[in-house]
Amino acid sequence: MEEVHLWRATGAQDAQKLSVGERRAKRRRRRNLGRFRYFDEQLGYPRWIGKSVLDFGGNQGDLLADPECRIPPEAYCCLDVLEEAVAEGRRMFPRARWVHYDRYNCSFNPQGIADLPIPDLGETFDLILAYSVFTHTTREEMHDLVAELRERLAPGGTLAFTFIDPHYQSWPRKFDGNNLMWRLCRTRDAAPETDVERLLVQSRGAQWCALVGGCELFIDENGSWRDDPERVMTYHVFYTAEFLQREFPDAVIRPPVNGEMQHCCLIRRAT
Repeated sequence: MEEVHLWRATGAQDAQKLSVGERRAKRRRRRNLGRFRYFDEQLGYPRWIGKSVLDFGGNQGDLLADPECRIPPEAYCCLDVLEEAVAEGRRMFPRARWVHYDRYNCSFNPQGIADLPIPDLGETFDLILAYSVFTHTTREEMHDLVAELRERLAPGGTLAFTFIDPHYQSWPRKFDGNNLMWRLCRTRDAAPETDVERLLVQSRGAQWCALVGGCELFIDENGSWRDDPERVMTYHVFYTAEFLQREFPDAVIRPPVNGEMQHCCLIRRAT
């Protein structure tokens, strides 16, 4: 069951059967509680005390929920398109700052406002972190949002965001396939008719691709979908490390750490 189904409770039969409490419990069990450790390592173990942090697309605050997190809640701000996630985060971490960003996203917030600018939060940030955000947006939207986030960096600040390389093998000892194959196999578990082999052949040599609805693969393009706010549509975007380096020439690209499948793109603002 995809995360979006657990939040919106539509489009997936299993999610529709769950009560609000059951969905909340499942979401908590599936939380990535290694998110702080991931960014801590990718950023070179910075001194977190005294730094302001914007968690862009931070959901319900998995960064703060990591047992190893060293970010003081009062220095943390979360911005997310899921209003319910923001409300849950606020309940769990009332000293942190929580902002609902009502921007359109074809999966998580299809009733939101298209191209809504990032709100003025009244401050700049030493660190802006975005985990698995641009894995669910179009290429153009990624560029627009990264440009806006750069403007919100304090001098010497760093933007760190993740992406998934379709051809990279994240767990060679556990899974004999690349990241795209892993995603397709998960889709096939729920939809046995998914032709994993055909889609993998289609993806060969792709610099980037978009997987729409789990079974339609678009090579070097964003793809297309039926824009129905009542229908849950999964949308996964993959970029090779080489391609993303060309997209952001001043960035540092780092491979996955902490057992994750996500690469990291680091963009620093000059002092």
